[in-house]
Amino acid sequence: MAKAAKAVKKAKLDKDGLTVLGLERLVQIALDEAALNPSFKKRLNAALAGIGGAAGVAKLIDSRLAMLEKARSRIRWQKERAFGNDLESISASIVKEFGAVDPGMALERLIRFVLGYEGIAERVNDSSGRIAGIYGQACEAAGRLTQAMSAEQQVQIPMLITPALDGMDYHGFKTLLAVRIAAVLLPDVLKSWDETLAATMKTPDGTAFLPAFVYVRRAIADARGDLDTYVAIEEALPEPLREPTVVAERLFAGGRHAEALIWVRKHRKSRIGFARRADILSGDLKPLPDKERLEAAILDGLKDRPASQALRWHAFEQRLDVEMLREYIAKAGDFEEFEALDKAFAFVEAHPNPHAALRFYLAWPRLDLAARYVVARADTWEGEFYEFLLPAAKAFEEDHPAAATVLYRALLDRIIGRGLSQAYGYGADYLATLSALAARPGGNDGLISHDAFVAGLRKEHGRKYGFWEFVPPEVYRSQ
Repeated sequence: MAKAAKAVKKAKLDKDGLTVLGLERLVQIALDEAALNPSFKKRLNAALAGIGGAAGVAKLIDSRLAMLEKARSRIRWQKERAFGNDLESISASIVKEFGAVDPGMALERLIRFVLGYEGIAERVNDSSGRIAGIYGQACEAAGRLTQAMSAEQQVQIPMLITPALDGMDYHGFKTLLAVRIAAVLLPDVLKSWDETLAATMKTPDGTAFLPAFVYVRRAIADARGDLDTYVAIEEALPEPLREPTVVAERLFAGGRHAEALIWVRKHRKSRIGFARRADILSGDLKPLPDKERLEAAILDGLKDRPASQALRWHAFEQRLDVEMLREYIAKAGDFEEFEALDKAFAFVEAHPNPHAALRFYLAWPRLDLAARYVVARADTWEGEFYEFLLPAAKAFEEDHPAAATVLYRALLDRIIGRGLSQAYGYGADYLATLSALAARPGGNDGLISHDAFVAGLRKEHGRKYGFWEFVPPEVYRSQ
């Protein structure tokens, strides 16, 4: 009995754990929840409909989708949670209940569900992003349903999606849906779909390219492993729409270094950038490849080491780029790395922007050099950069208390000097930390004493009573 009780106690909310509960108890729990949760009840009804075959569950899902499409009223904030639960229920019923019976018919409904997002977005204030997240997850699920479909069913998919791509995709879910599906379609279907998109890639008047068509054609080329077509798509685009660095990255990965070098050196006209919500939610919003780093790697592939190293050093000098310097050192010849590192540190030491130099030392990392640098320029630091200086101060506390003191003083000077009353509590904490640092060996080496610093604060800002109210007297009285 003791062993059995112990086993039940350890049961988790997973398949094995629920099995321990037994069928009768699980049924009762499901019925209780259905009585309280309308969305869960609808999910159960969809599952029950699926027992009778595809027709039954299709009728139920179609009815729910039709109601969703016809609705026009705004969703008040009090009902947003329940509305989101209902959308999740519809998506789950399509993917899990209908998908288990007929993935092809389920995907048709899921496409219909996703294409209805624009209407939903007009009805609800989705400030939390939850509703959009449901549609992003539906796009991901579309790819999984596609994989489960027969070849005959897959042939029909492009015809369901392509008409919806003909226009502006403000939210990005139509494009995301098509891209996710394209990634898993059979080669013959992809080939036919690409031919259709290629023939209609421009607007009817021929004056502009349809952005969604471009994205989907790129995805199809990737799925087919067809680098030539990918390059051809980019070449056909006007310069402002091209992504030369992305093309160069693909060519480099394919071992086509000479072509990659041409593309990476193409000038990309500046344009206003934007991010679709679908890209953010799906994780597809990635930074463009580092152009200089990629070019250096391509030059290495072409066995032009002098050019690649010169490019890396130039990038380091321009931005104090830590990673570029690491690559430069890694590619340096025997015994060259020590000379290169000395040269790099001398360059950093003389750099006109001390905050950039400090960032470099901390990122390398060389806390000893960073601490010496901070103390030597004690009057340089601007508390305005607190997002950077505060972590640096904390990093110095253990082994370099004088450097920590310099930065905490700079942070405190900004708060009390500008009268930032909302930050007075933080300032009081900094002063308490400074008091503790002053009591440690080396805490004020090369600096004015803590007592003198506090006396200066009291003299200049003594009337900022709001600040001093946060500070215990023992912190600022003479030590």
